[in-house]
This record gives sequence, C-alpha cells and structure tokens, in this order.
Amino acid sequence: MPSGLPEQRPTSPENPKDEDRQRNYTPQNELGLPVSKSAAEKIIEETVEEAASLEKRSTNSEDKQRNYTPQNELGLPVSKFTAEKIIESAMEDATGSWEKPNLEPSEDVGRVSSRSVLIVGIGFTVLLVLVIWIAFTFKAPKEQGQGKVDIVRGIGEIEPELQNKVTEFLAAESWEDVAHLVRGGDRIQEQLSLYQQRSPKESITIKKYRPLDVIMVRGDQSLYMLGYKDENERTASVYFTLEEPHHIIWEAFVAYSDGPFDALDSPSEGPKDTGTYRVYAQADGYYEGIYEEESWQSIRLSYPSSEKQINAYLKRDSTQAEKLEPLLKKREGKVRSDSGAVGRGTIAPTVPLILSIHPSDPSVPGSSPEIIDLLGVGWHEAGSDGPQILNESQKDQ
Repeated sequence: MPSGLPEQRPTSPENPKDEDRQRNYTPQNELGLPVSKSAAEKIIEETVEEAASLEKRSTNSEDKQRNYTPQNELGLPVSKFTAEKIIESAMEDATGSWEKPNLEPSEDVGRVSSRSVLIVGIGFTVLLVLVIWIAFTFKAPKEQGQGKVDIVRGIGEIEPELQNKVTEFLAAESWEDVAHLVRGGDRIQEQLSLYQQRSPKESITIKKYRPLDVIMVRGDQSLYMLGYKDENERTASVYFTLEEPHHIIWEAFVAYSDGPFDALDSPSEGPKDTGTYRVYAQADGYYEGIYEEESWQSIRLSYPSSEKQINAYLKRDSTQAEKLEPLLKKREGKVRSDSGAVGRGTIAPTVPLILSIHPSDPSVPGSSPEIIDLLGVGWHEAGSDGPQILNESQKDQ
C-alpha cells in the first residue's frame, strides 16, 4: 500500500566505482589544469571577500550621494531647499513662534496656555476696576471754614504779604507806630514807648529781600523768617508768628530788655530792680569780688548793639544752674588760636537767652549782676512763662 511519502533514495552510489571517483576527484582551473583543494578553498574565500567589498563600496556611494551638496556654474554650493521648503520657512517667520507648525513629532514648540491668559486678563480687569473706583470716590478737601479740612496757605502766597509788612515796619518813623504789626499789639504799647525813648527809631528802606523761610524753635514750634538787605548794605532778619495774621516778633528784632544793658554792672547808674534781658550768654571762668568758683558759676553776657561784656553769676547748687548747664556746657568743636590757626578743641557755646537779672547792688561792695532765672531760650519767646526745666531730649541738643 502506498505510504504517501516520497520514495527513499539510496545515499550511497549504486555503482561503487562512482564512489571511488568522487573520493579521488581533483578540481581543475579555467585551462583544464588540476588545482589543489586548498587552492580552491582560497579562491572561494577571495570571491566572497570581493563580493563584500563591492557591497561596502555601494553603501559608501549611497552615503556620498545622500550628503552631496550641488554646485552652480561658479562652483559655489547651492541650497538643497526646494521652493516649497523656502515658502514654508517664510510662513513660519511671518506668523511668529506661537503659530509655527510642528514639523517633527519630537519638536516641542512653546505656547502660552489658556490658563495663563485667563489669569492675566483677570488681574488687568481687577486693576482697571480699582482705578475707576478711586477716581470716582476721591473727594478733594473742602475749603477752610466748611468744618472738615483746614487748608494752610503756601509760602508763595504768604511771602508778598509778609514783605509788605516788613516794608511798613521798617519805614515807620517811631516804634509807637508799629503796634498794629507786632505781636502783643496795644498790650506792649508801653514797652514801645519806653524803647522809643531809649533808642529812637530810624526809617529804613529795603533794597532786597531773601526768600521766606520756616525755622524750627524749641518746643517743636515754627516761625517764619524773612531776611533783607537795606540801602546801607546791612542785613538782618525779621521773625513772624506762624499763626494768622503773622505778627512781627518785635522783641526779637530789637532784643528788647527792661533796662539798658551797659548799666547792668554800674551800682550808681544802673537799674535798681530785677528785670528781663535778652542777651547772649556764655560760660566763663572769670571770678572777682565776693564770687568764688566753688559756689558760683560765672556767665559772660553780651548784647547785639554794645561792645561791652559783663560777667554775671549764679549759684551752682540752684535750680537756675540746673537749667542753664545743658545749654552752656563746653563742647568739642573748632577753635581759633591767637595766631589765627584753626583746630579742634573744647569751646563754650554762645546762646541767645532771656534771663531775669538783678543788677549790681550798690549796698554790697564788690557785687556784680546775678542771674535769677531762665525765662526763654531764643529771643522770640515771650519771656513771661516762668521757670522751665529742659527734658532729656532738649539737654542733648
């Protein structure tokens, strides 16, 4: 019965002679000459290597063609971009980075997310609403007198008014004629009359004004100061109260005192009673008569319109000494020697003060003026506030 399989052929040759022929077969070359088996194997290996070399040369040729850059008639390289590529690149440059097409799947093109745009838009809207709300809800301050905000006039508006007052003040023929311009008004009429007798007023013409200024004084107070130069090239300053109607502080302008300064130390010609004096004061080391350094402090006094200097004394253990010490104590500063050289050293400051002074007593031999109290620091003060003890912050100034 047929098995359905191909017939099995014998593996060995049917003829024994054929087997011997195969075993003794010797290959021949193209000329029919016998070739050794080893030489035949070498020929086969060389044939295989030659085929591999041809295949490698073919691959290198393809790479060279892939990297080849064409040249024009002048031998210069020509771009391999086609017209389509050039148009596509121009479109990308024109549309901007946000609209460039994603040419390659692996290329990551940066884009602004819709969430970021939404946040920026909300912020801008809130800012716009805030600006509009401030613009419609802001109210300008009401004018003075309507009960809410007091509007202080600017210096540019006040300055011409104060210049006119100074012009009238200096042009007056008598001190008694300036009562309506000065602080105190009619209440100091007696003082104006007394000073007119002691130092008659002269009319002065203003040549030039300096800019109006605001100065700080003791007690966190402020004053207006207006400087000027007169027809004789003399310069001076006039002080005004900061409050309306800006009165001239006459006492500071003339350094008003109850008696003549030059007669303070004269037992025979000087005043007999204690009075108020606006003087320059400086701590001194000169002692004479009944005044010893252990118990008394010497104070040198001077006055603007006098060349005379007078030494007055006060008790070291008194309240007055406690008030004057921080004002007159020696400090480090620039000093000038007799030869004119300037250097650093200890100096005693000269301070404008309002002092209550008792003149020399003719009944006590060797007596000198004695300081009774400190009434003011700076000649602008009224001088009638009584004793004042400086706080710690004022002592350091």
